[in-house]
Amino acid sequence: MHSSSTPVRLHRRALVTGAATGIGLAVCQALSLQEWHVLATALPGQDSSALRELQRTEVVEADLSDDSSLQALVDRVRREPGLDAFISSAGIAIPGPLEAIPAEALREQFEVNAFAPVLLARAILPLMRKSKGTLLFIGAGQGRVALPFGGPYAASKSALAALTDALRAETADSGITVTLLEPGAVRTGILTDSSARALAQLEGMPQAMADLYRSPLLAVLQRSEHAFRQALPVEVAARLIIRTLDSPNPPPRRLVGRDALLLAAVASLPARWRARLVRRLMRVPKA
Repeated sequence: MHSSSTPVRLHRRALVTGAATGIGLAVCQALSLQEWHVLATALPGQDSSALRELQRTEVVEADLSDDSSLQALVDRVRREPGLDAFISSAGIAIPGPLEAIPAEALREQFEVNAFAPVLLARAILPLMRKSKGTLLFIGAGQGRVALPFGGPYAASKSALAALTDALRAETADSGITVTLLEPGAVRTGILTDSSARALAQLEGMPQAMADLYRSPLLAVLQRSEHAFRQALPVEVAARLIIRTLDSPNPPPRRLVGRDALLLAAVASLPARWRARLVRRLMRVPKA
């Protein structure tokens, strides 16, 4: 949008989804400090008090998995005089063995993480063409390698990566920038939420199925907890997003964090080697 040596144009406008917590909230805080006007989405009833304290920030309640709520958000955004950036941060992780995950939960995973971001982005393309703005999507390192009990999440992020690749090519002549950030573990509430979902799912399984999956699932959750103790602070991710918005030529994709780089390296291995490495994650760690 502009180089770091170019004076910052005041009162640029951004739409940020998933803004009440985690990366989305950190991005809104950083944008507010740079005097952006921000439309920030939060789930209906979600605590958005931290957002409401920010200057030039309007909170819009929206459930991206609900068609009518998504359309209401689109209608609100289209009333903006312009839009310079869209930061798609909303996301959920539905963990567990594929054998046990209900079909409606699989659909919700894709609705929130893959379909809604692209449906929202395409609805605001006329505004983005006027500003030659930036569409920035938060993907995941796991979009390159599906880990055990993380299949739905990885698949939704892989789908998002494919859709953004297509969108980037299709809008290139409009001057719109499309960037996919692929972070590894970032210090947000997603681990706590997904772990709670996994444990609740384990408790709800038939006994025979629970006996099959309990040990490997708990092993994966233990490894995830260890990874998140070394996770990047949300402020690091937010600063990188701001730099991307200010860059005249941001990369199409950007891996963020050592674990994301490691997953990208694993993804480049022959399929048989990759399968062996991924399967080892299900082993119960030795005491």
